[in-house]
Amino acid sequence: MIKKITREIQRLEQQRTIKLSKRNQLDEELNLINLHLKDLNNLKSQYEKLEKNTDSFFDGLNKGGQ
Repeated sequence: MIKKITREIQRLEQQRTIKLSKRNQLDEELNLINLHLKDLNNLKSQYEKLEKNTDSFFDGLNKGGQ
């Protein structure tokens, strides 16, 4: 009976180790995705500001020229 329990403990410990390794790998992948998303969102924000400033500049030129 003890051998059976010991084998089950070992089996579960192996499963735990495998699952932890997979979780760590997924965490690393998620961190990379989050960094990329952050960069892309910052870039998008910069483009939106640039577009807004460009529109404002040309609106000012059009109002001043009329």
